[in-house]
Amino acid sequence: MSTAPLARDPDLSRLLDDGYDVVLQAGHLIVRHIPYVTSGCAVNHGFLAYPVTVSGDRIVSGTDHRIWFGGSAPYDEHGRPLGLAHPESRAIAEGLQAQFMLSSKPGPDGYPDEYTKITAYARILADQAQAIDPSFTPTPGAAWQDVDDGSPFAYRDTATSRAGLATVNRRYRGHHIVIVGLGGSGSYILDQIAKTEVDTILLIDGDTFDNHNAFRAPGAPTVETLRNRPNKAAYFASLYANMHRGVTSCEQYLDEDNLALLEGATFVFLASDDAASKPAVMDWLESHKVPFIDVGMGIEEIDGRLSGLLRVTASLPGRREQARRRIPQPAPERDAYARNIQTADLNALNAVLAVNRFKRFIGVYADLTEEGFSTYSLITNEIANEDRQ
Repeated sequence: MSTAPLARDPDLSRLLDDGYDVVLQAGHLIVRHIPYVTSGCAVNHGFLAYPVTVSGDRIVSGTDHRIWFGGSAPYDEHGRPLGLAHPESRAIAEGLQAQFMLSSKPGPDGYPDEYTKITAYARILADQAQAIDPSFTPTPGAAWQDVDDGSPFAYRDTATSRAGLATVNRRYRGHHIVIVGLGGSGSYILDQIAKTEVDTILLIDGDTFDNHNAFRAPGAPTVETLRNRPNKAAYFASLYANMHRGVTSCEQYLDEDNLALLEGATFVFLASDDAASKPAVMDWLESHKVPFIDVGMGIEEIDGRLSGLLRVTASLPGRREQARRRIPQPAPERDAYARNIQTADLNALNAVLAVNRFKRFIGVYADLTEEGFSTYSLITNEIANEDRQ
């Protein structure tokens, strides 16, 4: 990631001009080498940090008045605790933890800009240290560093830093996701997975993106796009590459002849209605010890209303046989008059349930259920879980 654009931010430029040591890492603005007084009236150095929102090459002003402090409890020059410091642990970046939240609101409108906010807190801490030893300074010399933390995103995930979830979200790293089938639920699975820090996302689908797909998939394609009938995998890869740099596509149907496409996958979502090729795909995934989730829905019209079930089946290590029993096998003949009823909200819900199961499997979400099979009943609005180990 280039450091130059954000270094041109006016607030950051003023901080650098003053001689502050500034780092942008994991969506946080960090000011290092801040002197403060410890409990024994000694002087130590800590850091200030808070999540920032970036718009283009500028940091957006208007953040709240809080800031986080990394170090031991800060005191004044007489050995009295500073009342603005409240114990509150916050993960700033991997290996970097703040221990206190500092709260000093100057007025009803807070701080007018980032520069004023940072210098105010730096002064509060450093003034006490300089009263003991004037040689201590929060401005040791300008230093600017934009730490490239290996993020797969095309732009900064400031939602994660604002929520303090940088450490939790590192659990996505190292994962190579494959999504098979992008017609309905698969496209919504992509929409959710593309907002995580997984390393790569491979999309596999040999079909074209047509009008009926547009009404059960995320986004709003133009009529020109629909006229061109792009391949589904290529269309969604080009769309979500705007956000996630690891999205690639394969414009093929997955079957027994090209299973090598799955090499390197750490987790697979099966969202294709091509049941004939599914046994060979599942055999390969099981033999290569790759966990996967198969999704499906059965919706029918009864007395002028829609009813049915959404299904999420997780095939995980030690749970293979249970999953096999729950995944529909190809029928000898398909009813030529059967309707494949799908709606955008049900496709989205099926996808969200699948992605939620994936996130619980890798430890991002807490999980006491550990189910291998779940269904959502449309008519009763209930989720049923089964096959807990």
